[in-house]
Amino acid sequence: MPMLIVQTIVKQWDKSQQSKQYQQQRMSLPDRYLVHIPPAERMLDNQVLLDQHGDDIEGKRIQYLVHEQVDFIIDRFRISLPNKTLEYKTAQSDPRLISQLGDGWVQCRYNWRRRVEQGGFIYWLYEDVTLNACFVEQYDAQVFMTTKAETVFTDLTLPEL
Repeated sequence: MPMLIVQTIVKQWDKSQQSKQYQQQRMSLPDRYLVHIPPAERMLDNQVLLDQHGDDIEGKRIQYLVHEQVDFIIDRFRISLPNKTLEYKTAQSDPRLISQLGDGWVQCRYNWRRRVEQGGFIYWLYEDVTLNACFVEQYDAQVFMTTKAETVFTDLTLPEL
């Protein structure tokens, strides 16, 4: 049975970390990692392997759930386990197909900012989120390292069809 491997990488910063130096530090961080078990977590009877990296200032930043044992929903993405499709949903639209997850792997990236209230202060928390995903027949720790992504999705808004 194929296994879905999902890897998330979150880079977070506030306004005080927007200088060229901080930007270069963030840009020098990888956009894919080896998938080690643990810390990667198996779920749904080994149908899904979730590997999370990066910043999480508030804790539990990347939320996920399994819908009716067929859809793995993580952050803004929905992956159909039986159909092997990856969809993206904006706040204003229905889910849109990004890719059929065939032989290769897909990388999705977006930037965002969120209002945070912490310690009596309110500020913007900026983020760069990367999601790598693929289906494999057997676990391979180097699945994202040995080849380039088949598809790289970076358009947050998605054009109308």
